[in-house]
Amino acid sequence: MRKITLLLFGIFACWHTSMAQSSDWTLGVGGTAFDFAVPAKRSLSVSDWNWGVYLTATKRVHPMIQIAPSFAAVEIRNFSDLFPNQLQTTGRTSSSLQGSIAGQFHPLTDKKFDPYVTLGGGGNYLRRSLYGMLEGGIGINYWIDEAVALNVQAGYNYMFDFEDYMHYRGGFRFGLAKPVDTDADGIPDKKDACPNDKGLKQFAGCPDTDGDGIKDSEDACPQDAGTKEFKGCPDKDGDKVVDKDDACPDTPGLAALQGCPDKDGDGIADKDDACPDQAGLATLQGCPDKDGDGIADKDDRCPDAAGKADLKGCPDKDGDTIADIDDKCPDVAGVVEEQGCPRKAPKEEELAIIAKKINFATGKATILKTSFPQLDELAILLQKYPEAKISIEGHTDNIGNAVANKKLSQQRADAIKKYLVSKKVGADRITAIGYGSERPADGSTDVKAANKTKEQQAANRRVEIHSKK
Repeated sequence: MRKITLLLFGIFACWHTSMAQSSDWTLGVGGTAFDFAVPAKRSLSVSDWNWGVYLTATKRVHPMIQIAPSFAAVEIRNFSDLFPNQLQTTGRTSSSLQGSIAGQFHPLTDKKFDPYVTLGGGGNYLRRSLYGMLEGGIGINYWIDEAVALNVQAGYNYMFDFEDYMHYRGGFRFGLAKPVDTDADGIPDKKDACPNDKGLKQFAGCPDTDGDGIKDSEDACPQDAGTKEFKGCPDKDGDKVVDKDDACPDTPGLAALQGCPDKDGDGIADKDDACPDQAGLATLQGCPDKDGDGIADKDDRCPDAAGKADLKGCPDKDGDTIADIDDKCPDVAGVVEEQGCPRKAPKEEELAIIAKKINFATGKATILKTSFPQLDELAILLQKYPEAKISIEGHTDNIGNAVANKKLSQQRADAIKKYLVSKKVGADRITAIGYGSERPADGSTDVKAANKTKEQQAANRRVEIHSKK
């Protein structure tokens, strides 16, 4: 019996060595008892038990299922009273060498208290004969730590062609290898809530990257240390708006403005407010508009009076496109050159057009009748501007006598003046002067050069009319 026991332990020692790299294997060892009397008597008496040792191993094939090969060596001293002839000679002993393989169902996985149900079969070598066997039972492991557990088991063994018996076991279970720790954080995968990420024991193996005491899976900002109040996110400026949602993370602000301040309280964040120190309107980027003309006071030349955008916020009562503050005649439409007052003299362009259409008889100061309509138009224009004064200038080319040319140019200017006076235009409003050939049309001071061609000469024979300041 002793030799058999030593042989069993030797086999399991070799098996332990070969299985030591698998965390799914455990090794069990302890004492066992066979009771051949129980099936017949239906009673329990320790004095009927036959004692021995057992060795077992378990292999996890599913979180709740394990395969368990077992070996037991028992010295048989007691059989049932119903089988007095089972031993060859009264008082002699016999050795039982049992081997089996069973499936175990563990409903509570990875718990300290690990109850299970077992069912299997095998053989029992007894009295130099091998008998087939079925067995079933219940047991429990109590894991003292991750590698050692106390084990007890009880079960019923049915032997073919021999007496049935009860078996009882008590001993230890040992983990055959260091538990798998994929992320090498010191926490076995079976107890690691985050087996693929190196973590901390207090978080069941889950990481806390930013070290703020909040595990990453519950941390809204796992890369930035924060507080539990904000689910692990920081709030540098202390305005109760976390930095990741804070448009102004370095300056305390309002939640309604994404954490940005609003000094003037106009509901527009200072960073978007063109006038952060004055309450204003959103439509004007936070700037005020006292006169309500849609132009921010800072851009309004007339912030206290509603005006027009094209006049920089100033009003224009007379509608002459000249702002009242620049208009010397704000109640009467005027012109820019008169600073908003009505025009006092005809435009130079108007006078120039009329002058070009005034013609004389060749070599004379006689106005052609075809020019009367233009002179009548000039008279009406002067009546429209009663304060206006004009100068009429006569010019000639350089053909002929210069003195005669100058005299002719004066006579022609006087003829136009005389016509206008006849049309009720005051003579004191008209200055007539003849320049002869002294002022060529092209502005040249070289009279000879300015009269080389017929075209130049024709251009020099002219009348010019200008407003007098």
